[in-house]
Amino acid sequence: MDNLEVMFDKWLAEHKQEMLDELALWVAHPSVSRADLAAPGAPYGPDCRKMLDFALERGRHYGFEVNDYEGYCCDIHYGPQDHEIGFVGHLDVVPEGDGWIYEPYKMNQHGEFLIGRGVGDDKGPTVMCLFLMRFFKENNIPLKHGLRLMMGCAEETGMADYRHYMEHNMGPVPEVSIVADSGFPVCYAQKGSFNAAFKIPAGKNIISFTGGTVRNAIPDAATLTVSGVSLADAQRILAGADRVSVEADGENVKIIGHGKAGHAAMPDPQVMNSAIVLCARAAAALEQEAGIDLTGCKCIAETFPTAFGQGLGIDFEDEMSGKLTINAGVVRKEGEHLFLDIDIRFPVSDTIEAIDAAMRARLAQFGAELVDIDTAKPYYIDPNDKKVLALMSAYRDITGDETPAFTMGGGTYSRVVPNAMSFGPGFMKGGHHQDFLPEGHGNAHGRDETMHIGDWLTAFKIYVLSVARLDEAMSE
Repeated sequence: MDNLEVMFDKWLAEHKQEMLDELALWVAHPSVSRADLAAPGAPYGPDCRKMLDFALERGRHYGFEVNDYEGYCCDIHYGPQDHEIGFVGHLDVVPEGDGWIYEPYKMNQHGEFLIGRGVGDDKGPTVMCLFLMRFFKENNIPLKHGLRLMMGCAEETGMADYRHYMEHNMGPVPEVSIVADSGFPVCYAQKGSFNAAFKIPAGKNIISFTGGTVRNAIPDAATLTVSGVSLADAQRILAGADRVSVEADGENVKIIGHGKAGHAAMPDPQVMNSAIVLCARAAAALEQEAGIDLTGCKCIAETFPTAFGQGLGIDFEDEMSGKLTINAGVVRKEGEHLFLDIDIRFPVSDTIEAIDAAMRARLAQFGAELVDIDTAKPYYIDPNDKKVLALMSAYRDITGDETPAFTMGGGTYSRVVPNAMSFGPGFMKGGHHQDFLPEGHGNAHGRDETMHIGDWLTAFKIYVLSVARLDEAMSE
């Protein structure tokens, strides 16, 4: 271990700038997954296809073998293929949205922080894994297992990429894989997911309602336009409403919600930050006082008193994984209905069936229904499994931190890639947090996404040692 640590300290010092330059090239691609723009060989649209081609080109540039799986995903591999250790990352990013201080697709640096869409989720970790493969190859470090870097194009939109890969047996599956899209140390359990849309009768006085970009991000802005009330009356009724502003829109009234962006799996336990819900709450108050028909907003307001499911009868919780979370992520009006895209992360001990039944019963009270359902069961691995213990030992030897393995609400490829464990590269303890950006900036799914360079390099060391420990453990 001592020789390996000396080796990677020297190698990192020589290649640090090269890693930074490499990441900047990857960040420059606006690779938002767009299944609605699918074409042959590009199931997630042209931008993801370009990103995938670029990743393959970079793998070849560094002397590795590469594979393209019909545009769903790709991989870069090194060493023997009969026994492999994998790393799993993703090339797609969430939409950038508005209000960035820095350019989202031009990587910038402020002190020791990198800023750009994907620097942390998940291009930075993926580039790190590519350089990890270079480290083992260029230093001729003997391993009993080969290394395979697997990269998908639809992680942020439901992981249909690797579901397709597995269902159609498109390529190899390593004996064990590290999903580089989480936090340290090992995540041994992940909540299940229940994604769907509420189809709700809008009400005759809703002209339009827009907000959000993806269901797995808390929307910080939403706009509702209503008829049947004067601007003066709307301003009077909503004078004390929480984080909304009221404007004229011709003869109609526009209600603008001002939320706080964040990851759907990590809502604030004290405050509702979905701008969609803030608009809906204001509209419910307006409906009651002004006597207009805003039925769809009343439904949203009453089913989202918090982000933890109480309004739908699904406020589930267990000791292992904590509380269920639900995010009102995207809203739109189509014809006479509102469609609200939701993101639910539910505890390991609960079931898809129980959530489905409870929500349908509650929504029926508003004449609403569930549509476009997509679910995934929870993930669990025994925290005493030898693979978990190998990773934990590597983490502890590098950091000295004795934090135990953990559970989380975020969903990663470990749900769909067999024998995969979510492990880093973020630091829940001892990591660096930016303090130079305004509130609501700097998060993985928010504006001005950041990553700390020092944490990135420390994670590299942990991963190098983890490969050595897994190679030994899996050979016993």
